[in-house]
Amino acid sequence: MTIQDVAIAKERVRSPNMIIALCGLLILFDGYDLIVYGAVAPSLLREGSWALTPGMVGRAASITLFGMLLGALIAGTLADRIGRRKVIVGSLLSFSVMMIGSGLAPSFLIFEGTRFLAGLGLGALFPTVTALIIEFSPPKRKAMAYSTALLGYLAGGIISGILGIMLIETYGWRVLMIIGGAPILLLPLFLRLLPESPEWLATKNRQEEANRIANQYGLPNPNPRPAALRQAGIKSLFSEGRLLPTLNAWGIHFCSLLLTFGMVNWLPTIMYKMGYDLGSALLFSVTLNLGAAIGLLIGARIADLGNVKMVVAGMFLLGACSIWMLTQVGQGLQVYGLVALAGTGTIGTQILANVLVGNLYPVEIRGTGLGFSLGIGRVGGMIGPAIGGAVLGAGLAPQWNFYIFATVGAVGCVLALATLLYKKKTV
Repeated sequence: MTIQDVAIAKERVRSPNMIIALCGLLILFDGYDLIVYGAVAPSLLREGSWALTPGMVGRAASITLFGMLLGALIAGTLADRIGRRKVIVGSLLSFSVMMIGSGLAPSFLIFEGTRFLAGLGLGALFPTVTALIIEFSPPKRKAMAYSTALLGYLAGGIISGILGIMLIETYGWRVLMIIGGAPILLLPLFLRLLPESPEWLATKNRQEEANRIANQYGLPNPNPRPAALRQAGIKSLFSEGRLLPTLNAWGIHFCSLLLTFGMVNWLPTIMYKMGYDLGSALLFSVTLNLGAAIGLLIGARIADLGNVKMVVAGMFLLGACSIWMLTQVGQGLQVYGLVALAGTGTIGTQILANVLVGNLYPVEIRGTGLGFSLGIGRVGGMIGPAIGGAVLGAGLAPQWNFYIFATVGAVGCVLALATLLYKKKTV
C-alpha cells in the first residue's frame, strides 16, 4: 500500500449516512414550515382584527406554493450550475428569516408577502436536497435512503401538530410561525459539515476535488464526463427520448402535490367542520404524518427490491380509496386509521415520486429535471389549498374536499402506471 493509499484510507472516517442525516434535518425544517400552516389555519380564521374568510386563508397557502414553484424552477437549474451546497445554504437562510417575518406580520397583506418569500426558499431547498441525497446514496438503497431522510419532513409535520395542540390555545398562532425560523441558528453547522456533491464536481472538471470527497465518504470515484456528454439546460429534459417521461413526471408531481398540500393545509379545518373539536382536528394532522412515515418506509423497501413505478401507482390508489372512505364512515377509531392510510397515499406517494423522477435524469441535469418537475407540480400544490377554501367558502359540505382529492388520487395512479410504457432508458 502506497503513502497515498494510506492517506486516502485515513480520510474514510465519515459515512454518507451523515450527509443523509443532515439532509433529513434540513427537510424536517422544510416540513415544519410548510405543514404548520394547516395547524394555524383554524386560528387564522378566528383572528378578529384581520376578518379572514376561508378563501383568503386558502389564498395565502396557495401564494406560499406559488413561491415554491418559482423557487424550484430557479434553484434546480442554479444547482446544476453553481453546485448543490451554495443553493441549500442560501435557501435555509431565506426561509428561516421569512418564517420569523410571518410570525411578526402586522397585517394579512404583509403575512402573505412573507409567506411568498418563505415559499421561494422552501421551493429552492427541496429539489436541491433531493439531488444531493440521491448522489450520496448507495445505488441499491436510493429509495430507502431518500425515504429515511424524508422522515424529517414527516417529523416536522408531526412536531407542528403537537406544538399546535400545546401552544395555540394559550399563545396563539404567531409563536408557531416564529419557531419555524429556528433553523437560522444552525446555519454554521451546515456551513461546516455539508459537502458538495462529488458527481456534480466531476461534471465541472473538478475531478481531484470530486475524488477527495468521494474517498472521504467511502463512495466510488465519479467517472469524468467528457464535454460532449455534458448536456445542460431545459432543452435536455425533452431530448433523447425524455419528452413523454418528462411530461408524465410533471403530471405525477401535479397530482401528488395537490393531494399533499390539499390534505395538509385543510385536514384539521375539514375535520373541525365535520364536528370534531379543535384538539381532535389537530390530532388528525399528526395521524396523517405518522401514517405517511410508516407507509413510506414499507413502500421504500418494496421499491428498492422491485419497481418504484408500481409502488407509486399502488400508493396513489391507496390514497384515493382511503380518502373516499372518509366520506362513508362516522366518527370513531376507524377514522384515524383511514387518515393514517391517507397519509401514506398522499405525503408518502409524493416522497417516492421524487425518487422516481430523480432517477430519470443524469447528474448534470438532475437538478433541472427535479426543479422543473416539482415546480410544475407546485401548480397542483397551489390548487389543492385553493380547492379547500373554495369548497368551504361556497358553503358546500366539507366532505366534497375528500371527493375531489380521491379523484385526483385515481388520476395519479393512472399516470404512474403509464410510466411502465416507457421502455427506453432515459439516463
